[in-house]
Amino acid sequence: MKQPSSSQAVRRAASTTGLLVVLLLVVFTACNYSSLNTDRLIDVPVPPKGASHVTTTTACDVASGQWVPDDAAAPYYTNATCPFIDSRQDCMRYGKPALDSILRWRWQPRGCDLPRFDAAAFLRLVRHRSMAFVGDSVARNHMQSLMCLLAGAEQPEEAEPKDCVHCTRTYRYRAHNFTVTVFWAPFLVRWNLTRAGALQFMDPHNVFLDEPDPEWARRLDAYDYVVLNAAKWFTRPVVLHDRGRVLGCSDCADHGAAAAAAYVPPHRAVRAAFRTALRALRDDPGFHGRVVVRTVAPPHYENGKWYDGGNCLRTRPLRSDEAGLPETEAAFHAAQVEEFRAAASAAELGRFVLMDVSEMMQMRGDGHPGQYGHWPHEKVGFGIDCVHWCLPGPIDAWSELLLHLLTN
Repeated sequence: MKQPSSSQAVRRAASTTGLLVVLLLVVFTACNYSSLNTDRLIDVPVPPKGASHVTTTTACDVASGQWVPDDAAAPYYTNATCPFIDSRQDCMRYGKPALDSILRWRWQPRGCDLPRFDAAAFLRLVRHRSMAFVGDSVARNHMQSLMCLLAGAEQPEEAEPKDCVHCTRTYRYRAHNFTVTVFWAPFLVRWNLTRAGALQFMDPHNVFLDEPDPEWARRLDAYDYVVLNAAKWFTRPVVLHDRGRVLGCSDCADHGAAAAAAYVPPHRAVRAAFRTALRALRDDPGFHGRVVVRTVAPPHYENGKWYDGGNCLRTRPLRSDEAGLPETEAAFHAAQVEEFRAAASAAELGRFVLMDVSEMMQMRGDGHPGQYGHWPHEKVGFGIDCVHWCLPGPIDAWSELLLHLLTN
């Protein structure tokens, strides 16, 4: 066999050496890129010795956490300093037991601290802007809580004073040119009673799932923020309509309004209503603001319903491992979150914000008025209230969340 020449051997050796150098450079570069740049970019901490896996940095999850004692913190306001408390949620006035200890808890999210509410910072954020609360009576409860929190910084005046509960009401903070409005829209979509003279709280409602409620939808160009919620009214008797036809009925078999209509689970109606409302907000050419979707806040009736002796007598929060959403509220929550995600994915980044309060409020069965929203001798239609929230009370944390979400 012919032996290679000395020059050929040199060239082959050089080629082999060059190839090895290149490979070593590639390996060296890859190792250094992996150990320096990648870890720096994704902020992966070095695991301690003996650890079986790498622990990543914990993100701030304001929807999950625990209520922790905060004995040093006084309530933000009292019924003497805030004139906007609905008397039915004035637990101080009617002597709710253990109220002082009930008020001395704060929400501790997983992975971060939630700052206490700063009224001056909130008013700076919303200067020259407007905010609408759209939903049921818990939306009004939330708005009144926010107004009480702001009362120490500025007192608003009502634009057109009204003596009504279920109606649209607007308040103006003149020093900051800020307007806040609450719209009574318990289904978010258009609705009416199935018959004239019916009782609003007990008789069936027609609910038009494909039409946003015009009470709020026709005024969207006037608002920079819309805080949206609805759920509990869908557990009442409703006849559901879609595109001009009866889609079905929920809890109305005994009313004759649509006895032959197919049964539709309440969470399906909630899903459809949220889809319609969120599309209206996303697609309205005059609305360029931000949408905050607040999830369902569970009621806490125990040993019965609101009409047959149920009550809420707890005096302290539950821990997260003690509390799980009831089946109905869990279905509502899933529908709301999924429709929020669908709307957010089709909108500009950050335009839709999820304010998930379901887990945190499931732990607070102690925060409702219960039987302490009136005097014992008074006859009221909603005698034991385990749906709405005391003011001051755990609901004040919602405005802490709202400020956090709008500024982060």
